Amino acid sequence: MTSAADRDELWPLIDSWAAREAYPSRFDTQGTIDATTYLATPTAIDFIESEFGWASARTAMAEIADAGAELIAEALRPYGDEDPLTPLPSPVPSMRLVRLPLGLGATREEADALRMDLLDEVGVETAFTSFRGVGYFRLSAHLYNEAADYETFVERCVPQILSRAGIRPADSLIVP
Repeated sequence: MTSAADRDELWPLIDSWAAREAYPSRFDTQGTIDATTYLATPTAIDFIESEFGWASARTAMAEIADAGAELIAEALRPYGDEDPLTPLPSPVPSMRLVRLPLGLGATREEADALRMDLLDEVGVETAFTSFRGVGYFRLSAHLYNEAADYETFVERCVPQILSRAGIRPADSLIVP
């Protein structure tokens, strides 16, 4: 890469102390590295332990993830042949997979494109993945999540997902 003709046109997104250095030295000292997560993580871990206990936190996160996944799956069930709830091969207390309609997000590239489309269309940050030609919504829950988060996903994102799968949902997709 150092021999590329346009290497002198490559610049860090934010200038730092080495901004006037030649390529690639100007990338060695970045002003964009945010140490907040490294400094805050031990305090966050201690906070969860002291306020809830990690065993209780994991149980609560599993319950939140189960309820969120069920709510989303319920919205998708009328439009697919297979149950959208998918057991995880290696269960994680705070994560669930919800199967997307067939043909949607079937490759990594399609899953990434769907994520970006939903962000652009409805302003919701999501996570999609694919495995063996099947697309999934990857739900991750934490103590700060609540039912309204998943209700909002169903309201704003499920119609977009169905539309992208070529499915016209009923005129009134109402969350119970």
